[in-house]
Amino acid sequence: MSGLAQGRPGGPGAPATRRIERRLAISELAYINGTFCPIDQAKVSIEDRGFQFGDGIYEVVVSYNKRLFLLDEHMKRLRRSAAAIQLDYDFDGAPLEPIIEEGLKRCGLTEAMVYVQITRGVAPRAHPIPRGIQPTVVMTFKPLPKIPADLRQRGVSMMIAPEKRWARCFIKAVTLLPNVLAKTEAVRRGYFDAIFVTDSGEVRESTSANVFIAKDGQILTPRRDESILHGITQGFLMDCAKDLGLVVEERVVDLETLRGADEVFLSGTTVEVLAVTSIDDEPVGDGLVGPMTRRLYETFRVRVKEESDAEGLCKPSRSLPTV
Repeated sequence: MSGLAQGRPGGPGAPATRRIERRLAISELAYINGTFCPIDQAKVSIEDRGFQFGDGIYEVVVSYNKRLFLLDEHMKRLRRSAAAIQLDYDFDGAPLEPIIEEGLKRCGLTEAMVYVQITRGVAPRAHPIPRGIQPTVVMTFKPLPKIPADLRQRGVSMMIAPEKRWARCFIKAVTLLPNVLAKTEAVRRGYFDAIFVTDSGEVRESTSANVFIAKDGQILTPRRDESILHGITQGFLMDCAKDLGLVVEERVVDLETLRGADEVFLSGTTVEVLAVTSIDDEPVGDGLVGPMTRRLYETFRVRVKEESDAEGLCKPSRSLPTV
């Protein structure tokens, strides 16, 4: 069960709470185990297993026009990640969706990035998973970062990085050190990001996005097995491709195919659809953002607008305390 606290809107402290809520509805907000607070006041125990072992999972959800985008799909993946690491959180008895909706309302952002993390909880440091500990639920609400328009127009440069991660990357775990090191090295060398490729030459994904390849009118993406994250935006983009009469094939993609592609593009919650125009300083195709990438991005944006205009802000279903 969650440590979700039920706040009472009335009582002697209500006016002060309203004042705090008005102050918090500015842009950035945190939530920890039942309580909203300013991010600089958010704290977890040093004995939390998320801190000690990276023993936790996460999701990133965005909002457009104050409407959470693909929230159900993200929450389903969070459940799958929890099951995969045997993290016992009661998603039905203490659902996270109302908390996310409440936080979005409180932060006052039209376009927000919501980070949701569940760790195993607080316990004395020991490798075996203890019984009966309470999971820690952490969220942050921040402005949605934007890819600069000029970068979208010219595309991004990538480098190839050796695949050194664990074999179960379909779990969205907080243990991201290999991704952090690869991204840091890519940026140090002047690239936007890195694409992981195995020693046998199999293309996987970038440090924080899925990869698509266009060649001779066909679109390929690495097979969605346990070795890569099953992207929510990736799946949505595959639906967008169907709207355009395009077929996306999931299959093993080798480095030679990647380097010989007409177009390469990334998909992810925050990058959306982003063209890759060079890999290891060699141009992809003609080195320009390709027509299939442009069509898919335009269709993606149309679908986003349709969904975000449909209902507007989801209304919170419960009252939660603020400190």
